[in-house]
Amino acid sequence: MTGLKGLGLSVLVVVLTACASGSHVLTGTPRDAIEPSQVKVYSQAPSQAYDTIASVQASSSQGVSQQGRMDSAVEELKIEAAKLGANGVIISHYPNNSGGVSTQISTGIFGGSRGISTGVGTGFTINPATVKGTAIYVRDGSHSSTIQAPQVQ
Repeated sequence: MTGLKGLGLSVLVVVLTACASGSHVLTGTPRDAIEPSQVKVYSQAPSQAYDTIASVQASSSQGVSQQGRMDSAVEELKIEAAKLGANGVIISHYPNNSGGVSTQISTGIFGGSRGISTGVGTGFTINPATVKGTAIYVRDGSHSSTIQAPQVQ
């Protein structure tokens, strides 16, 4: 039963410390910040005229599943774009299997002058999902060809 309590505590720590982060490299002129909910995600360049603002990247280890981590990374990408006043992001890199969970189990035996000790250790690593794109400002304000985060299998 102690092992289950330890596992539960480990999961709680991971959930509380999981993070998402974003970054950008300016390639154009930023605008006043907007709400992330106003940022549209594109799978290809929109047909309307637009200005390029920056290259953006986001990663996230939040989420229980790969899809959850991908959705969180896309939301972080929208947050990063919104800070720059971009009302759209053209996704240029959607890895097929971004993120994942690795598990480890180890055992050990130690012998010394006071006897023999044994131990078992377990652990897991949550690999973040990463998304890259181009933050843009669509001039006429209409957005078409938007997409949602793809389903990760």
